[in-house]
Amino acid sequence: MPTVSNVSSFRKMTPGILASQRLAMSNDIPDIGKPEVAIALKRAAQPLGLTSTAYHVLDILLGLSKPEDWKGAARPVVAISNEKLASYVGRSERTVIRAIKQLVEAQVLAYRDSSTGRRWVHRNGRGDITFAYGLDFTPARIRYHEIKRLADEWQAELNARREAKRTVTRVSRAIVDILDINSDPSLAEFPGQVEAILASHRDVQEKATSLLDLYDLLIEAVAEAQTDEKAPENNDMTGEHDIGVTQLFNTNSPDSYFNNRTSAHADEIQILTDVASGSEIAPEKEQAEPGRAQTTAKSPQNHPSGADFQRTASLDAVSISLLESACTAVQSDFGLSLSSWPELMSAAEVMRVGIGLSESAYANACSRLGKQAAAAILAVVAEKALRDPEKISSPGGYFRACCDRAAEGKLALAKSLFGLAAK
Repeated sequence: MPTVSNVSSFRKMTPGILASQRLAMSNDIPDIGKPEVAIALKRAAQPLGLTSTAYHVLDILLGLSKPEDWKGAARPVVAISNEKLASYVGRSERTVIRAIKQLVEAQVLAYRDSSTGRRWVHRNGRGDITFAYGLDFTPARIRYHEIKRLADEWQAELNARREAKRTVTRVSRAIVDILDINSDPSLAEFPGQVEAILASHRDVQEKATSLLDLYDLLIEAVAEAQTDEKAPENNDMTGEHDIGVTQLFNTNSPDSYFNNRTSAHADEIQILTDVASGSEIAPEKEQAEPGRAQTTAKSPQNHPSGADFQRTASLDAVSISLLESACTAVQSDFGLSLSSWPELMSAAEVMRVGIGLSESAYANACSRLGKQAAAAILAVVAEKALRDPEKISSPGGYFRACCDRAAEGKLALAKSLFGLAAK
């Protein structure tokens, strides 16, 4: 087929039309098939600035072109009248003419006009095009890599903006939840700062960055406020009323939280109840049941009693060092430390608020599985939600599902932790 690309004299030439004609006359045509070009063109419709009618016309023209016309150095030409194309699109002929001109100026098509203005294609016995007059897709084939790059950049920008919107929603809710449970006067300025960021006319990605910075400041302020509150209490713990203690459980793990001790002093028992249940700090209860003493002595490490250890199977092969190495995002994003079981359990409130889990749902998990197992599952869910927020759209629901599986003895928590640690 001749490489000459004619434009009828009745058309008003523009720089975009001239650029398309030069591309159509090129002999350096890449061997890229119809499916690849069609996908790239449709993905790049937005950055190319195509209107809905132009996109519809493009879709019809791509459907009318034959795949064999896109092979090798062939020039795919579609011959269809404006009248028939207008009937397909459901628009007037003048609207279709403007849509075709937009596609030509976007360097997707090129005019190949006959002397009479009619569009037709002549083929030989093998079906190859010998002469054709109509709308030429050669510019799209030549610009394939450029069009694909435009589509990829547009998609990346779209994904970034979508992720920024999610971050704005997620972080602003987390800040509000933290402020709801902390009434310290030093945090009084944060609600106004959140409202100012959300009400500003800045780009959504800038809002997301500002909210993340504000969230970090809030976490630091809350930690400082809690430290100030606990400091006087810690200074009063002189130990002058301490008496002998009895060790409840023995374990070979240096970081185990099972190394609890108890005292007969009422104040010390009250402190321990914050992190353990009554059966863990009441050795006299164990002594009251001599029939169970031998069983407890045989397996102190694997089957400790108490509410925190109702489902010990959930923590099989799970150590605090494994949790610490697997939950890196939780520690860095929330500013937490998971180097011991007490630190994990004290961090549960921050993780709960961070993933939007209700207090009642977490309390229910603690009563069913024990505080240790519930905190470990919460850390894994928070880690997965931070690493891949699109995959886990509802962390709260995911946490409840994991707890249900743990209650049935079907949750492979150690396997999930090893997988997270390996990534």
